[in-house]
Amino acid sequence: MAKVESERKKFYDALPKVLVSVSAPKKRTVRILPRGNWMDESGEVVLAALPHYLPQPKFENSEPNRLDLARWLVSRENPLTARTIINRMWKQFFGTGLSKVLDDLGAQGETPANPALVDWLACEFMDNGWDVKHMVRTIVTSHTYRQVSTATKELLAADPYNREYVRQSRFRIDAELVRDNALAISGLLVPKSAVRA
Repeated sequence: MAKVESERKKFYDALPKVLVSVSAPKKRTVRILPRGNWMDESGEVVLAALPHYLPQPKFENSEPNRLDLARWLVSRENPLTARTIINRMWKQFFGTGLSKVLDDLGAQGETPANPALVDWLACEFMDNGWDVKHMVRTIVTSHTYRQVSTATKELLAADPYNREYVRQSRFRIDAELVRDNALAISGLLVPKSAVRA
């Protein structure tokens, strides 16, 4: 029995551990604090909800929880998540996102240079099951990505910062990736999994 328990313990100890969030059966009451005084419990009770100015999903007569929030983040009614991912992906391939401000696509961020393209790419991303590989293939096989980086004087005068993407960026990859890219192309890159400690 001791041997079996020892083997069982060894097996479970080797398994990776993951934190799991469990909802408490009795929810804590949350209130608006009058003047920030956490000792004063006379403030209005606040229930879990999404901000009123955002698209409101139906929660079927129940108080929303974290799972509802996660589903809402990736729902068709909330395209901001897909737009943000696409904007960051675009930056990886072109050096600048369709909106230069990567961390704020809201009202205070920069309006995308081509809003229709952001919308199309976001819809394509969602329609294909949030498949990053598909989106990478879509971007790198596009005419925009395969352009040369040289430009005529007229194009430089009309669009000096290349916000319309009429030419490719002179720098396709970040400086930190140049060495790894050269090693990979030459066949000399050793993957981390092959390196032994």
